[in-house]
Amino acid sequence: MLARTLAIIPMFVLTILPAQSQESGTNAGVSAEADFRMYCAECHGEEGKGDGPKSFGLSAPSPDLTKLSARNGGTFPRERLVEVIDGRADIALHGGREMPVWGTWFKMEAAENLGGAEGDEDSIKRRVDNLIAYIEELQE
Repeated sequence: MLARTLAIIPMFVLTILPAQSQESGTNAGVSAEADFRMYCAECHGEEGKGDGPKSFGLSAPSPDLTKLSARNGGTFPRERLVEVIDGRADIALHGGREMPVWGTWFKMEAAENLGGAEGDEDSIKRRVDNLIAYIEELQE
C-alpha cells in the first residue's frame, strides 16, 4: 500500500505543476504575489506600505510601494521600477545599496533549479515583469 502511494505522488506533482505555471502572473509555478511576499515584504510590508519587519534597521525608510503612481504624477513608474529591481538604478540615498538586486537573485535561482545551467533571460524578465505588475495592482 505504501509503495503504491509513493508511486502516485510523482505523477500527481507532474500533473499539477504545469497547470500552476499557466496561471496569470506566475512563472514556473511561482506567483508574483508569492515572490513579493518572499523577497519584498520583509522591508516593504505585506501590503507594500514600507512597514516590513526589517524596514526599521535600514539607513533610509523603505518606500511605501502603494504610492508610487501618486508620487509620479499619477503614472506608474514601470521602467524605473524595472531598473531598481534588476540593479541598473542606484537607489541608495546615503551609503551603499541596501536592497538586493533581485534580477541577479532570480537568475541565480534559475541556474540552481536547472542544475547550474544559466537561467533563461526571458523567464527572469517575465518574473520581474510579473512582480512589477503585482506592485502596480497595489497602487492607491
